[in-house]
Amino acid sequence: MALVVEAAVMRKVAWRLLPFVGLGYFFNALDRSNVAVAALTMNKSLGFTAGEYGLGAGAFFWSYVLFQIPSNVMLTRLGARRWLSTIMLAWGLCSGATALVTGVGSFVVVRFLLGVAEAGYFAGVTYFMTCWFPGRFRGRAMGVFFAFSAFAVSLGAPLSGTILSLHGWLGLVGWQWIFIIEAVPSALLALFGPLILCDRPSEATWLTADEINWLEDALEREQQQKEGSVISLFQALRSRRLILLALAYLGNGFGVYGTVFFVPLIIKELGFSNLTTSWLAAMPAALGVVGMILFSRSSDRTGERIWHVVVAMGLGGAGLLVTGVTIGNAPLELIGLCVAGFGIGADLPIFWNLPTAYLGAATAAAGIAFINSFGNLSGYFAPQLVGLLRDRTGDYGAAMLTCGVIMVVSAVLIRLAGVRVPSAPMERVRA
Repeated sequence: MALVVEAAVMRKVAWRLLPFVGLGYFFNALDRSNVAVAALTMNKSLGFTAGEYGLGAGAFFWSYVLFQIPSNVMLTRLGARRWLSTIMLAWGLCSGATALVTGVGSFVVVRFLLGVAEAGYFAGVTYFMTCWFPGRFRGRAMGVFFAFSAFAVSLGAPLSGTILSLHGWLGLVGWQWIFIIEAVPSALLALFGPLILCDRPSEATWLTADEINWLEDALEREQQQKEGSVISLFQALRSRRLILLALAYLGNGFGVYGTVFFVPLIIKELGFSNLTTSWLAAMPAALGVVGMILFSRSSDRTGERIWHVVVAMGLGGAGLLVTGVTIGNAPLELIGLCVAGFGIGADLPIFWNLPTAYLGAATAAAGIAFINSFGNLSGYFAPQLVGLLRDRTGDYGAAMLTCGVIMVVSAVLIRLAGVRVPSAPMERVRA
């Protein structure tokens, strides 16, 4: 059999799959987070308090948590090609329907339905990655995947801010146009899923037989080396390691969702216009992209995962602490938000190498879904916490301090989890 060049095979796989799932995550994040910019005028238009807005924004995560594991079970039965395409179409329709809300009740309902639709995408793609990328290549692949999401938040804020200026066009207000216009690409992208995706390497007509054999052998060898490859699903879900990882991801989510829905509102209180606010709100997410690329490349190059996650998560928490103690001081507050964005962006793609390194093939899909669904309870509690503390104290200082402390504790939990990662550093890859 001809010598298979690993880097060349993985380059083929990456160029085939990552642009599609990455674009899907771009529009997934855009359709989930555009409510933050819409809130600049939507809250006043519909009479929402910060607490009511937090309730609606967080309602997304009720269903997102409840339907995470069932959705991933469906993916393993139907295959990624069909299931990921289906849920893209569903969330596009639900996101567009947000333009029809008239009060708190309808806002909560439509956000709940959006969570049902989006529940399977992230966990599904994370599992899908384990079917195509051996561990030593997966950190960088996940970094690229997460970068699309961060780009959505950074580019989406000024994009949504620009769309907001369409106020009155065709009888609709600006915040309604945000939801309508930004929902269309998701529905269109879903049409290409069945043509681009394959469920497993053996179905890839764009790989040679030797390339397929090498990739399947590499993935199989990796499965046999995993510490959790021989335990049952029930044993995996109640293991100390998985529980600590889930708790850490929950705490990390307070940094993610305590900021993503509120950064425009936090910056707006510094006295900037809506358009300027939307551009400044892009800065933390843009630095998150930088963090993702730098940390994921470093992690793949060295083969080290744990400390990369711990340091990045600690930076995210420190940035929020700085933000909390400098509320009202525009330069320092923006620096704190940017440091938080960098750290949060850097920790996310590397974190998902920890459970996928521990879990075997039989438990990976459900284990990933469990961590993601449990961790995303923060998507409900964090907006609620931030909104309620803002209403009670009159600013976002206490909320940012609380989220920062939770993130620092989560970094400690990552270290205590004790997951051993068998991945080899990139220098050992044949060229």
